[in-house]
Amino acid sequence: MTVYKGWNAKIYKDGVQIGLADSASVEIATNLEAYYEIGSRVPTDLVEGNQEVTGSISKAWIDTHYLALVTNSTTLYEFNLCFEVGNMKLYCYSCKFERGSIDIPQDGFLKEDYDFRAKEVAVVSA
Repeated sequence: MTVYKGWNAKIYKDGVQIGLADSASVEIATNLEAYYEIGSRVPTDLVEGNQEVTGSISKAWIDTHYLALVTNSTTLYEFNLCFEVGNMKLYCYSCKFERGSIDIPQDGFLKEDYDFRAKEVAVVSA
């Protein structure tokens, strides 16, 4: 079993490498609901709800291009993200940034943090 280290993660936006992730996370929620019959303690069925794909990226601050994708006052742009670690790739399709921030510490590197939502996700290992 291969162990992946996060500091090796490359971030691609629409096929162009935009940097290396200090940390990245992707959460997939299926919103399951349990249905019970009257008087039963055990669910009779588990029904899938709407799928939600959310995630966050933290990386060293390079320029204002990505923050501009969040602060655009008219329309948020849709894009695809790919996180590559070793021989594994995690694709997030039809993403939009939900929130962006820049951390300016007293000592250290400036960091960009972004939260996003996606319509689909796929994992590919070579």
